Amino acid sequence: MSRKSKPTEPMLPDTISDADYVQKLQRGQTDAFEALIRRHEKTIFNLIYRMLNDYDEAAETSQEVFLSAYRAIGQFRGDANFSTWLYRIALNHATTRRKSMNARHQRNVPIDNTEPVSDPQPGPAESMEKQEVRETVQRALNSLSDDDAAVILLRDLQDVPYEEVARVLEVPVGTVKSRLHRARQALKCELASYFYAGRKAV
Repeated sequence: MSRKSKPTEPMLPDTISDADYVQKLQRGQTDAFEALIRRHEKTIFNLIYRMLNDYDEAAETSQEVFLSAYRAIGQFRGDANFSTWLYRIALNHATTRRKSMNARHQRNVPIDNTEPVSDPQPGPAESMEKQEVRETVQRALNSLSDDDAAVILLRDLQDVPYEEVARVLEVPVGTVKSRLHRARQALKCELASYFYAGRKAV
């Protein structure tokens, strides 16, 4: 089939910026939102997954995030990056869902099972050890406050720059840095006994 017969392809090129996609969407081109979802869905899912520690809850919350973004896209004025705006929506949804899950039993699942492991065929002992470390870190994250968990996830696990974290959380950069220091110390305290016990056992 000739490409010339399809002058407007639904699969928009990846070189288009988020801002351009948003403008297309605001003009009624709904395929632009599909492109935005493809670009951001993994990052948003990973953030929510790490916040909630539950695959099904994270999948459902991610859908709610993009639905909320779609409904509110007319209010997006471009004062911040689209990714910043989307992170803010995701954190709001994840925090609300996290609070509703606190009274319920949470399954222990890996932080992120989508990333490749360095050894394609690790032995049973190595696999169990990596699984145990991931679950221990996840439990430590679960113990943090919503604010501390958010700043750790954005800065340390998602590698979001300080300035963007500040815009997402709507606080000064200095506050981000102080919260991050507090969160890292809290996480270190939570993990200290586990890793200290591991060293003693060697």
